[in-house]
Amino acid sequence: MSGIEFNERQRPDIRIVGNERTPVVVIDRPITAVDVLVDAARQDGRFHVDRRSAYPGVRTRLPDEYVDTIVPPLASLLREVYQVPASLEHRVCEQLFSLVTTPPEDLGVLQRVPHFDSLERWYFATVHYLNAGPYGGTGIFRHRPTGYERISDDRYEDYVAAAEAHMKTNRPPEAGYITSSTDHYELIEELGYEPNRLLVYPGNLLHSGLVRPGRDIDWNPETGRLTANLFIDFVEPGE
Repeated sequence: MSGIEFNERQRPDIRIVGNERTPVVVIDRPITAVDVLVDAARQDGRFHVDRRSAYPGVRTRLPDEYVDTIVPPLASLLREVYQVPASLEHRVCEQLFSLVTTPPEDLGVLQRVPHFDSLERWYFATVHYLNAGPYGGTGIFRHRPTGYERISDDRYEDYVAAAEAHMKTNRPPEAGYITSSTDHYELIEELGYEPNRLLVYPGNLLHSGLVRPGRDIDWNPETGRLTANLFIDFVEPGE
């Protein structure tokens, strides 16, 4: 595989989101073309349900060439934007193609509400939109009972207790993807879908794909809501 090139002309858009003023990075055209990536996904043939996460679809491994191309400049940008300590080194924890395939009626309770990827401060998630099409973007949410937008280790127990209490009093959310504000979560930022757009945000930020079932649920990597996802952690050397 070859042909993945970092776009030196891209200009990151740093959006400050919510009451907690979290920077979210939006980069349009981070690579010069996405056709090579889409072709790699189409030819892969190994998409499978990820049992380790609650992702509502199927995944397979991203090519190493993509990681090698995009992570070095991205890690430098993250250090600058989020003031990551210079003593920490970056580590790619996951590199995945993702396709939304789960019908709304089959979603578990935790798949019907926003989620976070990690409690760690220096852990980041990326979403790279690939296919052209009117697919759903990504939403950033605030938890109404607590006001939390990011779930850190010292907030986790309070967040879980408040979320469980709300669901007990108001019943669990109805089957379906969350795409707007509810009595439990407030949609505070929508990061729209554009082909070859890359989003980067802290992994402890509450977020969800804004999935519209009639449009976004598709098993075909050529026509579905195909994304490239990286999970990057900054850790002490040797960890």
